[in-house]
Amino acid sequence: MNSVVLFQQLLVLLGMMFIGYLAFKGNTIDEHSYKKLSTLVVKILNPFLIISGVVGKTTTFSKEIIVQNIILVVAFYILLFLSGFLYIKLLRKTNNESFLYRMLFLMPNVGFMGIPIVKESLGSEYIVLVAFYIVGFNIIAYSYGIYLASKFGNKETKLNRRNYLSPGLIYAVMAIAIFFLQIQLPKPFVIFFNYMGEACIVMSMIVIGAFLAQMDLREALLSKDSLSFVFAFMFIFPFIIVFLSKYLSFDVNVLTVFHLEACMPIGSVACMLAQEYGGDGSKAARLIAATTIYTIITAPLVFYLVNIVHNFLH
Repeated sequence: MNSVVLFQQLLVLLGMMFIGYLAFKGNTIDEHSYKKLSTLVVKILNPFLIISGVVGKTTTFSKEIIVQNIILVVAFYILLFLSGFLYIKLLRKTNNESFLYRMLFLMPNVGFMGIPIVKESLGSEYIVLVAFYIVGFNIIAYSYGIYLASKFGNKETKLNRRNYLSPGLIYAVMAIAIFFLQIQLPKPFVIFFNYMGEACIVMSMIVIGAFLAQMDLREALLSKDSLSFVFAFMFIFPFIIVFLSKYLSFDVNVLTVFHLEACMPIGSVACMLAQEYGGDGSKAARLIAATTIYTIITAPLVFYLVNIVHNFLH
């Protein structure tokens, strides 16, 4: 993945976020309409974007590529789990906040931001590979993620099976099923799904911009806690992931999806879980804001430095 190309793509997405930021600051979007737009994106538009990645596509992936992708998805979440533990040990975080950091490490924004970036970088047919990451995210978020959130908020809770049936999980599984069964839809349906998917990219970035407009960005971007977390999660972790995985003899595009997902910021689900299960969601919100904004710098920088180090060693 070319770091310059990635920077340009992120710059476009940042521009869309800025529109949402200005719209909220100018009261075109208020807090009530922000929540409605967020629901629209998560429950309606984002599923269309996921499905659009598999309908009407002539490109098919081999069994070997799917297996490689599944291996990388499993490795991805195992490494996130271990990195969260390492982070709290190195920074000696022993209070309830340690559970928050462990939860944040497990919740990169693999879908909401991951899908648009993968789509623009590789093409819409690669969204089906992202669907596997979304399935993993939902399984972890609504099981172990809830456990960590309840520990952070000192609130014991029982898992509800309905938690797993989020729109992201349902439609990710549908996309995978359509892909494997090679279901062909009439052309009007394909065009409809593509239009709705394109709308999702713009609307999701506007919603993120409106979310950022509600944060104290100075504190979110410049506090010691934010900077240390961003350095660990947005630079050290993806640098190690991208560098080491270059030595795998996997398909280059499967690896690129893996690399891009490793560079994603924290997803907003982390904040919602922290608040829902008794914790103070403000710290999670600040770290989500910080990682989202810094992505435009850290992601291209990781790819650029990895290429330099890799070329130097060879």
